[in-house]
Amino acid sequence: MAEAELTRWKRIAQLVLLILAAGSIYPLVYLRQNFESTILTLFDLSQAELAGLYSMLGIVFVVGYIPSGWLADRVPVKWLIVGSLLLTAAAGLFYVQIPDKSYLLYIFLIWGFATVFTFWSAILKTVSLLAERDEGGRFYGALDGGRGLVEAILATIAVGLFAHFSGGAGASLAETKAGFQAVVYMYIITIVIVAVLLSFLLSGKVEKQAVEADEVEVESTVAAVRRIVKIPEVWLMIVVLMCGYVLFWGHYYFSGYLSVNHGVSAVNAGIVTVAVLWMRPIGGLGGGFLADRFGKSRVLSIAMAITAAVLVLLSVLPTGPATMWLVYATIVFAGLVMYVIRGVYWSLLEDCRVPVAATGIAIGVISFFGYLPDIFLPKISEFIYNHFGDDVAAANNVFFVVVAGFGLVGAATAAYFAARMSRRHQSEQPEVAVLV
Repeated sequence: MAEAELTRWKRIAQLVLLILAAGSIYPLVYLRQNFESTILTLFDLSQAELAGLYSMLGIVFVVGYIPSGWLADRVPVKWLIVGSLLLTAAAGLFYVQIPDKSYLLYIFLIWGFATVFTFWSAILKTVSLLAERDEGGRFYGALDGGRGLVEAILATIAVGLFAHFSGGAGASLAETKAGFQAVVYMYIITIVIVAVLLSFLLSGKVEKQAVEADEVEVESTVAAVRRIVKIPEVWLMIVVLMCGYVLFWGHYYFSGYLSVNHGVSAVNAGIVTVAVLWMRPIGGLGGGFLADRFGKSRVLSIAMAITAAVLVLLSVLPTGPATMWLVYATIVFAGLVMYVIRGVYWSLLEDCRVPVAATGIAIGVISFFGYLPDIFLPKISEFIYNHFGDDVAAANNVFFVVVAGFGLVGAATAAYFAARMSRRHQSEQPEVAVLV
């Protein structure tokens, strides 16, 4: 095997490890997705108390994005990722003992620190170091799509373990506890195994480029941020990411839309939303290849415009048995295109020409602004649903239209980004010709 091909396969193997890391670290923190009632019972929590824990977690995330980037530029990314995994697992070992609920605040604070402050920018920066030029779309798409696949597989195993150890319906409190502990231990073991593999196998190009970055004089945080915010493409990327993330938020409302607007049973709504989840690996991986083939910003612009149109279509589709197949197909298709967007938007970073030594802080700054929908979109949703009162179906339709509006802004911004890239390429062509 040629040396270049061997190096490529090494990079792919390391990317797979990063996918395993991202796919295993977050499900432990978000076990409520599949085991919310169990968590409420075992820890004697109310819905408000559980919501408060995750609200606090969201605040930790927002506060941690920029420091996460600062850290990724000053500490080897390999050890940041490994340390994050091990710290998350260590907190999980305390969590699995089902301590008094007063300790959950500290567990969630540790998880917030480990999954954003030491992990988020580090893993995105590592992907950017692994990807060769014109591979960014595929690598970031593989990260998001592969992560979704890992999460789906682990969730399937978790549900099976819980059913086995708890005995299923009618389980006693002790049996429920045993089932939940089996699930948590499964995630902990997976995280530790991935951490060990990364500590031995994440090397090569990542270490070499990290060293090269360290040899460059690292600016102060203020100077680095000042340089980054002067790059026009960074602000365009922030708008694209923010609008793309707003579009992605739309999928959280699919289940309620199906049950309220079309009278779909909880079981059938669940089947459709699970089908949407399985679109993540298809959309992420497929979107990445399309992005490298036809241009990242161009694919994003088209995908965001399509998603906006699909959401508007959902808001006007009539109710009735004759149209249900169209409703189901439209929602699954919307999920597919949403995951294309989610899998591609971080690949724009390589077109922003951020200095390698400041890549981490750039990721932090972009994340801080780009994920602000986590704060303001629930407020918009609250206003809409309060305004329509008991007419929840109308509120669902209006919410989809509002989200579609953000999508159109994102599509236009991505199209402008594509035009800037085209002009940049044309302006650099003569320079290349002279050099040749």
